Amino acid sequence: MRYSPEHKAKNHENILAMAARSFREHGADINGIGTVMKKVGLTKGGFYRHFESKDDLFVEAVARAFDEMGRGMLEIANSAPDGQALRAIIERYLSARHANSPGAGCVIAALGPELARKPLSVRKRIEASQDAYREQLLPFVPGQTREEKLANFLVLFSSMAGVLTRARMITASHTREWMLSEARKFFIKSFTEG
Repeated sequence: MRYSPEHKAKNHENILAMAARSFREHGADINGIGTVMKKVGLTKGGFYRHFESKDDLFVEAVARAFDEMGRGMLEIANSAPDGQALRAIIERYLSARHANSPGAGCVIAALGPELARKPLSVRKRIEASQDAYREQLLPFVPGQTREEKLANFLVLFSSMAGVLTRARMITASHTREWMLSEARKFFIKSFTEG
């Protein structure tokens, strides 16, 4: 049976959306092609009508995750009062809501070690998505020059991803919230005040 291009595009979109969420929730290595296809109601055999390889799906899913996160952070920044955009980003990033929702959150915090183990060719393809994410948020980062902004972005967002990863490992919710609260205070003081 032949499907219309629209039907194929819709299925491709469904697969990609599910993979972007599912990989962040469970990891790509554990959550294989069969699992993703089953979750969207398709057979594993149909996968190759949409992607050439699992790596292609992984790269597209990670790109989707960076795009979703970037759009969400831009929305937060743009709705913040004047001069409070970075503070709002930090508060949202290091929130209990974000810590409790890895499937809708930061791809670095969810998949960082897995990304680092991917072949060089895959990591290079993912860098474009990372760069686009960074460029969306760079205007809100302090610094007099582009180089200063880049350095501050690297330190701030890498550190927040580490804190978020560590917070997700903590089983006691009050300890998790305390850690996130202390980190928020630290990063707000370090990057938005004086």
